[in-house]
Amino acid sequence: MTSSSGPGEPHEPRSSSDPADPPSREELDRQVRDHYGTWRDQPRGLACAVIAGFLVLTTVAFGLGLLWVIMMAGR
Repeated sequence: MTSSSGPGEPHEPRSSSDPADPPSREELDRQVRDHYGTWRDQPRGLACAVIAGFLVLTTVAFGLGLLWVIMMAGR
């Protein structure tokens, strides 16, 4: 194995002089950001949810409108 850390691999603490010292808060935050990213890194999920919601609501509104027109035509 190589010593370079890729995505998903644990990172070595940068500023730790003693291997027994726990990593700093900044180092832990960086590791989490490297592994998971932020919501801004993956905006497609939110965009898909908004578009799907709009699609469902417009489909329901169109169906109710069509039903109302059919009911009024039968009177």
